Amino acid sequence: MKLVVGLSLAVALVVAACSSAAVDDPSTEPTNPTSSTTTTAPVTSLPPPPTTSIPTTTTTVPADTEPPGLESVPTHGQVLDRYSFDFVGSTEPGTLVTVNDEPVVVDDDGNFEYPVTNDLGTNTVIVALADDAGNSATHRISYEFEPPDDWIAAIGDSVMLGSEREIEKRLGGEDIVDATVSRQFLDAPELVAELVKQPEPPQVIIIGLGTNGPAQAQHFDEVMEAAGEERLMVFVNVHVPTRGWEATTNRTLAEGVERYDNAVLVDWFTPTEGREDLFAADGFHPKQPGRVIMAELIADAIFPNWKPLEEG
Repeated sequence: MKLVVGLSLAVALVVAACSSAAVDDPSTEPTNPTSSTTTTAPVTSLPPPPTTSIPTTTTTVPADTEPPGLESVPTHGQVLDRYSFDFVGSTEPGTLVTVNDEPVVVDDDGNFEYPVTNDLGTNTVIVALADDAGNSATHRISYEFEPPDDWIAAIGDSVMLGSEREIEKRLGGEDIVDATVSRQFLDAPELVAELVKQPEPPQVIIIGLGTNGPAQAQHFDEVMEAAGEERLMVFVNVHVPTRGWEATTNRTLAEGVERYDNAVLVDWFTPTEGREDLFAADGFHPKQPGRVIMAELIADAIFPNWKPLEEG
């Protein structure tokens, strides 16, 4: 019995030793490596992502250095036959505008108007412009005012005859004055009727009569009837202190122009009253300074009231 037990014990010891050796032998792989071995993957360092630079686009807006422009009616060099009209201009919206040193209203589209009256011959309108960018410009628009041919005629006596050259200088044209010595106001209706019958009748007729006899209301009305309702009629009152009809004639003329819309009065009497220096020794025929005054008074009365008649 002891031998068997001893043998069994020896066998057990040998088996235990073999089991221990198998476990400790590194060349021996375990039957189930995943259940007994933990595998760690190596750590790989990745390079940082590349830095992408996004270019910045800079847009440069060119500075506005252009002065504001101008379009106008009339244009430079144009010839007009009207005494008064509206100067019409167009420029950039928002532009400040002055015409002949006076500010004008500019609408949202850059348009503006300015009333103009003219002198015979060359006239100039000065337009100053300034925009929001600080640019400015000045435009000088020059044009001509020339009334139509045969637009005016004057009927007078010796007083107007002496002033003929000065009158024509201010009214334009030649041979527009038909004046003669000793003519009276009662001759006017027939003379006006003859003028109106011409192929190109005048648009304005001046009557300078009353030195040689009184003007009567009847004759005034006959003149206006012959002239028609559209033609401008201009009556010059009288300075004849040595004649007894001076006051009567001037009153008749003043009352007459009040009755007709197309009649105007030239007051020659008031600015010359008491001015003996303006007249010859007879007291009513004007010297050269008086002739200038008469011509200027006539022109000043005509142009603001005259509107060209429509042709036909």
